[in-house]
Amino acid sequence: MKTTLLKPLAASAAVILLAIACKKQNPATPINKNTTEETPCSFCFGDMLEVGTNNLIIATPYAQQVPFLIDGQMVGPSPIVHETPNGFYGYQGGVSIAFNSANMLACVSNKITFVHARFASNTNPHPSLVNVQFPGTPLISTTPDSLNHFLNPYGYTVERYFQPGTVFMSQTPGETFAGVVDSIIIRGPEFETVTVGANLFESELRSICVAHE
Repeated sequence: MKTTLLKPLAASAAVILLAIACKKQNPATPINKNTTEETPCSFCFGDMLEVGTNNLIIATPYAQQVPFLIDGQMVGPSPIVHETPNGFYGYQGGVSIAFNSANMLACVSNKITFVHARFASNTNPHPSLVNVQFPGTPLISTTPDSLNHFLNPYGYTVERYFQPGTVFMSQTPGETFAGVVDSIIIRGPEFETVTVGANLFESELRSICVAHE
């Protein structure tokens, strides 16, 4: 598996254990950017993002779909096949989303969680590939078990849990299938912007949450 680093992009992204649901806590009051005051926040993006008629995430001031880095090439934005209960499912390419919580709640986080679920029989050359970028880090394209190696020099620590799980195909009841799951938790310096993405070849990216702890 080839790991690629790219210089920082303008925007950056989001992890949760399969059993954890992140909820809004104490909606933040917009802060005065001329002061050093920062408001902690904790929320998930699943209920806020929608897929448009072009099968791309509808861009908002706080989230937009961006190209996915694979084998040193920026690909996409790639189409999304289905919106799932807490994320997105695809048949091809990779999906990365750049988040900016300052444009939504004017708040900061120091933790992000997300889940990448896929069929165990996935024959894509890079079935577990993810993209992650924080302020001050390169855009990292690697497998979850290598994320800590690349983010730790920047003050971030990564917990990755690999286990059997469920792939959600769509919002349709019963559209779930047995698969494997990478649950990723990243903690580190406070951030307002972050980019997270995953290979969406017969795979799902879901439960993208940020928190302050």
